[in-house]
Amino acid sequence: MLTISSSAIVKKPSYVTRPTEMTFVEDAKQHIIKSVILPYELYQRVRETIEDEVYLMNNKKALSSEAQEEFSEIESVCEDIN
Repeated sequence: MLTISSSAIVKKPSYVTRPTEMTFVEDAKQHIIKSVILPYELYQRVRETIEDEVYLMNNKKALSSEAQEEFSEIESVCEDIN
């Protein structure tokens, strides 16, 4: 795993266009990791999980806390079945 600053991407764009390993992009001023760059082969393996999590993050506000808890219970049961 590699950690780079956003300014390093400008200097060496291949960090983004041809990643060879998982790369963390750090905010140059705050020194906090803001983004992750994955090689495409790795993304293909974890794609469904990432898309599910993004969907939940985007729709979490639409669900009440009770509905969110119920959905989480159902989701874990479905994952156990698979």
